[in-house]
Amino acid sequence: MEESGEVFRSFSWTLPHGHCLAGYFNSNKEAEWYSDRLLHNLKIDGTKDHVFFQRNNEKFKAELEGAEVPLSQLHYRGAGSEDPHKAGHTVETRALLEMLRQACAKISGFFEDGSTRSLADLENLHKGASKGWDKLSQHAWCGRKLSTTLQQTNLWDIYLFLIWSKHNPSSKIWEQFSVHLYPKVVFLAGYLLEAYVDELANLPLAPLPLLKTKHGNSRRVPKVNKIILLQRVKAQKRHRGEVMQTHTDLTPPQIALVRAEANLEVAEYVKLLTTAFADTQHVQVSWDASTYDVETLVAIAYDYKKNVSGYLPIQNISPVQTAELHETVRTLAVQGRITRVESYNTMRSFSHALNSIGLPLAAFAKPPDLLLGPLRAEEERVLMNGTYFIYNTTTQSIQRQVPTAWSLAKQPLLISVSDQGPLNCPGLDHLQFKLRGFVLPLYDQSHRTWNDLKSAMRSVKLFRILLQFSILYNMNYGPGGTKAWMAKKQQYAEEREALFGTITSLQTLQQHGPLVKLMRWFSYFQSHQFYAGEHFWTKMLIGEGGPPQQGIQPEAVLTPDILAGNLDDREELRQLKLKMGSWRLAPLLVTPWTWWKNELLVSMATPVWSCFTQKAQQLKLPHEIAGDIAKRAGTKLWAEEIHAVIGNGFFDGPQKLYPARFLSNEEEGQCISLHFRRRVQSSASYYLRPPFRYAGALLAESRETTLRQMHADWAAVLKAEKAMAGGAGMEPLKEMHWRLNSVNRLIHLIRDMAEVASTTAERRAYNNQVVELLTFVSTHLADTVIVENTHQMAKDALRDARHFQKSRTGKQVACIRCSAIPSRGVPCLKVSDDQKATASAGKSSSFDKLTHPNTHALKKEFQRLMETKTKQHTWPSTTQQMEWQQVVATEWFLCYMQDGDKFAAGPNSAWLSVLAGAAGEVVACQRAGEIMLILAVGSYGFAAWDLELAAGVRTAAGMSAFRPYRHNAIRFHHITELEDWVSVPVKPGLSGPHGPLHLEQTSEAMSLPLARIHAGLNLTCKQCQDLLALFKVNFRKNQSRASLHGLILDLFLETEHEKEEARRKMAACLLPQEEEHAEDSDMEELLEQLEDLENQGDPEIQKEKEKIKQRRTGRIAVPRAAGPDEGEQVPKRKAKAKAPPKQRKKGLLEPKMKAHLGHGFTG
Repeated sequence: MEESGEVFRSFSWTLPHGHCLAGYFNSNKEAEWYSDRLLHNLKIDGTKDHVFFQRNNEKFKAELEGAEVPLSQLHYRGAGSEDPHKAGHTVETRALLEMLRQACAKISGFFEDGSTRSLADLENLHKGASKGWDKLSQHAWCGRKLSTTLQQTNLWDIYLFLIWSKHNPSSKIWEQFSVHLYPKVVFLAGYLLEAYVDELANLPLAPLPLLKTKHGNSRRVPKVNKIILLQRVKAQKRHRGEVMQTHTDLTPPQIALVRAEANLEVAEYVKLLTTAFADTQHVQVSWDASTYDVETLVAIAYDYKKNVSGYLPIQNISPVQTAELHETVRTLAVQGRITRVESYNTMRSFSHALNSIGLPLAAFAKPPDLLLGPLRAEEERVLMNGTYFIYNTTTQSIQRQVPTAWSLAKQPLLISVSDQGPLNCPGLDHLQFKLRGFVLPLYDQSHRTWNDLKSAMRSVKLFRILLQFSILYNMNYGPGGTKAWMAKKQQYAEEREALFGTITSLQTLQQHGPLVKLMRWFSYFQSHQFYAGEHFWTKMLIGEGGPPQQGIQPEAVLTPDILAGNLDDREELRQLKLKMGSWRLAPLLVTPWTWWKNELLVSMATPVWSCFTQKAQQLKLPHEIAGDIAKRAGTKLWAEEIHAVIGNGFFDGPQKLYPARFLSNEEEGQCISLHFRRRVQSSASYYLRPPFRYAGALLAESRETTLRQMHADWAAVLKAEKAMAGGAGMEPLKEMHWRLNSVNRLIHLIRDMAEVASTTAERRAYNNQVVELLTFVSTHLADTVIVENTHQMAKDALRDARHFQKSRTGKQVACIRCSAIPSRGVPCLKVSDDQKATASAGKSSSFDKLTHPNTHALKKEFQRLMETKTKQHTWPSTTQQMEWQQVVATEWFLCYMQDGDKFAAGPNSAWLSVLAGAAGEVVACQRAGEIMLILAVGSYGFAAWDLELAAGVRTAAGMSAFRPYRHNAIRFHHITELEDWVSVPVKPGLSGPHGPLHLEQTSEAMSLPLARIHAGLNLTCKQCQDLLALFKVNFRKNQSRASLHGLILDLFLETEHEKEEARRKMAACLLPQEEEHAEDSDMEELLEQLEDLENQGDPEIQKEKEKIKQRRTGRIAVPRAAGPDEGEQVPKRKAKAKAPPKQRKKGLLEPKMKAHLGHGFTG
């Protein structure tokens, strides 16, 4: 039986007289025999085991010494031993034989099939022994006599003779002859007996009879019985305790394993967790929260050096109490002047979970004497004797940058992997940027992929199609998850079998297929593959007749709001479901036009889905993820997914769609719009920001090149920081927030120390530390999907066993028993049956303390997270847009620092890149003779794909057509002079009946400012001022944005009609965008898909919808999305009068911001 890397091998030996001896093989592969069964068979039941051993200890010691048996073969596990009362007292085989002889037991263990040995010359050696042999051959002793002669004897007769001589001292045979032979016989017999029981241990585990004391009480339950019991109930998911109580042949019903198995398992798991991470300093944690009975945080810790993972104690997130707060923060709380309370609450729970392995968030604080931050104006960095010092010109003091006693191996480092939500981001930003802790947050790429894809679908009105076909794809599971409609479809098929014999062979009638859940967004594409070719078959099968193009037409079904178009897609579908029911509605949603739109949706998303599934299937282990990051970082492979999107959108996709529909004038813009902006931003933000930017150092072939580039880039950053501290304007540097992270600065500092090392060995050691740190930050569990799978499996288990629904122990057990981690092949901690069988009963309250975040108050500097930001109390914020801005600013900064003479306008001149346009537009650089398709635009540059002339294609007006290069042609560009750049108006078209797609020029190229005015000017006040200053137009510094826009229009437009049209477009651009509450929208859409006429009123669904309703009505504020020039998601505040003191609940803080955790569709 395999458990936790070891094999528990138990054996039992039933003697001919019915006596049963048993034992097991220990970790040293030595047999240990249970002493209680030995004493029971020796009829020594009147004495307890430990009393018998204590009374005969000295006697055993002397006898074992005489038999040359080491005392270590006697295992006494009483008071004072290392593991008291765990496995019980045991003896090894040679000590067992000595105890059998010493106690004058009946010689029932010697059989005729023993090995033979010749003692033919015994008469010459010792006549007394020879006579004794003849005597014992004729007269029985203890019911036994010798059965062989001296000329041909066996081992068992020899052993009987030796024991007889020991207990007949008057013959002096023992002291003159047997005492010399006895140790050798004991050794040989022990060896043979060990070999025999080794064969017995290979047999399937067999239960041992339960022993009783003379008073009828149960003795210690054999360990093998407990293991067999756990094996019997292994498949039992609910009511395990009740089932265990029925196996009275194995264990009594009152033992701890039966009464409190969950408590035993959790207690042992915490011990394993504490032991495994006892000396861990560098840890990676994937964490996410979800709603069970209350909001519960689940975290998985991973140590890349030991290659082991485990679940930290779950955290029941409870409200922050005023008693926990520092008095200064408490005063602000009473005054209602705090914010980000829920973010602090989340970070407190996260810290408490980490505290179980001795690494709370406070452990990752930067030592005060380790100087990593940017230099101030009065500081200088000097090198003396191969060591860097920080010299303060004001105080004339000097200090080592790295203390002598500091060690990387002893410095705690944390990699946090979570979704980019409004609760965890502020806390992590405060921790890494304000407190400068050694924490590197990595945000979930799985959620980012879905958000990017959903944004693209919304922009072309295809999200409704996804909702419609989700209803169809989930039909086999309706109504209400009963799967009854699957049988109903089969019945319909049988009725039509006479007409269409092939209907019954449809795949959708043989299998239920995938279930669409928007939280598992890829399930939609799996369902599309499953239903391929069967959409209209299904429509015909469950429909009520009519042609394929028949949709929802009867006005009796449609409400006035639907007819008037006053409802959004989600609400319209909800009302239709209430009116018609899902069974009638689903087939009417499938028409040739909606089917084609669905094919378009899948065609657009196929590269994203394929790339995601490929990574999910091939990159499961942390070292595989690190290898993938190293392969993509610093090369164009980071844009492999974008390459696939371009190839599919321009070349492959058009060949799979109906050309007639594809060229429909009404839907032309919708059908072939390109949606790659967010994927470019997301992929670049992940791979092109340090430290992953330099992950190529993990590969031997690119290590030296990467390390040299890393040193050169950091030297440029330090030079710019020093200039900025002296008052120079370095605006791009202000957006490079990654340089403020302590982990990043530590990596670069060690790389600098390698450059000034005095010896080759020292240089190599420093470079190895850099590689070690890059390995640490790259070797992780990739995303929070593994935690979400844990949530799903744990909730399913708790739903089956409702008595565990509100138990902290139950939730922890459900997590550690699920297969989320083992399914990835990642080594994880697990409590074996062997460990549970020997565990001692513990109190559940000891574990409950580990799940109470209120017992873990963070220090004042952490609590200041809840203070409102001011000029002195501020820090950068991480959003998806700001991550992209960091990448663009970094690319421009390194380009400028490499050759600043080419850019006479200075380091801030690349801000003109914001005039390039939106994703999908085409610009040209006249000086370089290049034309390119814009993919994504940032503050100091843009990413674009190079275009080529479409050979042989001319527009009706005789203008050119362009097509993307088939190879990976993505590049970053920076506009510093407007004269070199023009915007080229284009529209999409097809080069042939089935493509490929090309971009046709529609009119003459125009300047970038004029193009932006025609598209609808949307610049910030600062950008407007810079643009006017560039053209030497006077303006006031405090002038409003509208008046600045007016000055720009006067500069580039001539007629009032043009200016009025431009103002109209600007007004449309400046309208507030419809808020997309990612989590709430996705959750509500999922609930509405599940809810139909047959399962309305489900309490769980109603509970979730009530939470969403609270957010929508403003009782709980939802953070709005950050704008392009904003650095933080700021929650909308709702004016609210203060309640009278008597109405406030004492001790609790009113959260200023709350969002639904656990579904992760944020950012």
